[in-house]
Amino acid sequence: MLEGLAAWVLNTYLGEYVENLNTDQLSIGLLSGAVELENLPLRKDALQNLDLPVEVKSGFIGRIHLQIPVRALRSEPWVISLEKLYLIAGPASTKKCDLEEEAKRLQERKKQQLAALEEEWKRKCNSSQSQDQSSSWYAYSTSVVYNILENLQLNIKDIHIRYEDDVTIPGQSIACGITIESLSAQSKKPSVSQ
Repeated sequence: MLEGLAAWVLNTYLGEYVENLNTDQLSIGLLSGAVELENLPLRKDALQNLDLPVEVKSGFIGRIHLQIPVRALRSEPWVISLEKLYLIAGPASTKKCDLEEEAKRLQERKKQQLAALEEEWKRKCNSSQSQDQSSSWYAYSTSVVYNILENLQLNIKDIHIRYEDDVTIPGQSIACGITIESLSAQSKKPSVSQ
């Protein structure tokens, strides 16, 4: 179960940015709760969802570390740490694409995948457990997934971004870059005050 949750978190948050993210072979230490992936190339369309007129020419993530709070799945944050994010971007290719149509296709594909997963899960639950047990398991797993989403941290260290443009002004090349030591983001459960 823990491998499945880790694979889901990695695919959900990093799958559209990283090429060849194979989470089928994950193994997690029972007590450590750590997953590490190294030297993952960035996808060419990783910046497409930002609606910027740039695309990835090349890039990679040196290391991805997912820390799973094994002893407190429902209360402690899941931490995704990225180290050595190197990105070379350039002007987007001039080919036209219908972004709305692409978004609709992506949404339909996600719905189909979700429906297939739900059908498989129902089939497995119905064949191996009674209805009461499966509904309580479903409620627990839904609660765990909700807590992951509401209590997730993302830490990025050693970021290098370079923009190269040899297309906009014919005969001239432009290059500029930025280095960022670290960035952090956290989703947090709303606190209840009385």
